[in-house]
Amino acid sequence: MKSLVRLSLIIIAAVSLSGCYKRRDEVIIPQHPLVGSWVLTDAAEGNSYGWQSIYTGLETGVFDFYGNGAARYTDEHVTLQGTWSTTTVTGGYYDEYGNYYNDVHEAMQVNLYDNYTHSSIDLYFDDVSFRNSRFVATYYNNNYIERYWFSRY
Repeated sequence: MKSLVRLSLIIIAAVSLSGCYKRRDEVIIPQHPLVGSWVLTDAAEGNSYGWQSIYTGLETGVFDFYGNGAARYTDEHVTLQGTWSTTTVTGGYYDEYGNYYNDVHEAMQVNLYDNYTHSSIDLYFDDVSFRNSRFVATYYNNNYIERYWFSRY
């Protein structure tokens, strides 16, 4: 009888622990921080005299960036579809404060198009920095530094 109780306890323990098995060959790929829905909350141009707010026409819509590189921009008038990507590059860029650096950083490109209206959005940013639920992207156009702040939608 004692051996039957011991055997039962061993079987119960084995069955209970078998649910805790974890495969070690699974690789979890972290999601890029840009994946999700975003709105443009502020845009400005800067030079040696300071920053001036600019209106881009993109403030009324929502950007959706998907994990597979697809992108969409939707506002009350149009929906544009396309792609987005980021790359790690080495070279010169300006940060969101207008400081120049020559270092490794992340650049971003967004290309969207609507076949019906022939509208398009083509954005290239020299530098993009992520901060929790916001990101800032900058671009130098040979005259001004353009700075775009995005927030999660």
